[in-house]
Order: sequence, then C-alpha cells, then structure tokens
Amino acid sequence: FDYLIVNPPYGVGWKSETEFVKNEKGDPNGRFFVGIPRVSDGSLLFLQSLIHKMEPSGSRIGIVFNGSPLFTGDSGSGESEIRKWIIENDWLETIVQLPDRMFFNTGITTYLWIVTNKKKSNRKGKVQLINGSKHFQIMRKNLGEKGKETTPENRDQILSTYLNFEE
Repeated sequence: FDYLIVNPPYGVGWKSETEFVKNEKGDPNGRFFVGIPRVSDGSLLFLQSLIHKMEPSGSRIGIVFNGSPLFTGDSGSGESEIRKWIIENDWLETIVQLPDRMFFNTGITTYLWIVTNKKKSNRKGKVQLINGSKHFQIMRKNLGEKGKETTPENRDQILSTYLNFEE
C-alpha cells in the first residue's frame, strides 16, 4: 500500500494471540522480531504489522493512538525497543497531539502518528511534533464523551504546519 490511515482500538490486549506473537517474535523476518509490548496493549503490535507491510518504494501510515505507545515501557522494554527501532530507521515523520474529547467513547487525548519510509530530504533525521490540542471548537451537544470537533479551518492550520514543516 502507498497510504494507510487507521484508528485501531485503544488498549486492547493480545493475550489470546500470545503463542502466535511469541512465535513470530522469534522469526528474524517476522513482524514482531524487534520486541513485543505488554500483553494488555497491542497498539505497537498493530503498528509493527503495518510497518512490515510498507512498500520498499515508499509508504505512509497515519495512525491514531492514545498516549500509551508514546509513554509506556521502561528502557529496554518491548515498547521502548519498538520506539527505538522506529526512530533509528527514521520512519517517524510527525506526531500531532489532537484535542481531548474527540472520540465518542473516551475523553482522552489522542495522537496522530505519521510513519513513512519515504521522508523528504529536509525531514530526514528529524521528527516533527505538532501541538494541535488547541485546534477545536466545542460542540453544541456532546455525543457521549465527544465534546470537541475540528473545523475545516483547524484542520487546514494543522495541515499547513505539517506541510510547511514548521515548529
């Protein structure tokens, strides 16, 4: 695939797939050879699976995560090793912090990760961090936990920051 945009479920465990994941971790050509995260959260397994499917000629992944893939796992843990692998391969292009209360079942803050194996030369060796947490409008009526939404103008401002590679 060239482009893929996904919103995997947050905090979904993979205990039922333990044998399969651990077998594939032992395979140097497997999706999970770098490391495996804690059993209670499979987000980074999901991302490793997508990275494994990137086209050698270039692919771009947009994936929405909660904060767990950014912050969990001590140094040397599965999560830490996966993040290190992504950074060392220079695949992480951008992380956008989105406003909280953007999704129906949760009020948590979410992050859009842009992962690619076709970075432009001016982005090589760099990761762009965009604070999009203030780019929203309050909804007239909440939809479950969802109480904020981005307007076309909000999205254009975030996109412009991304495209112009601005701080």
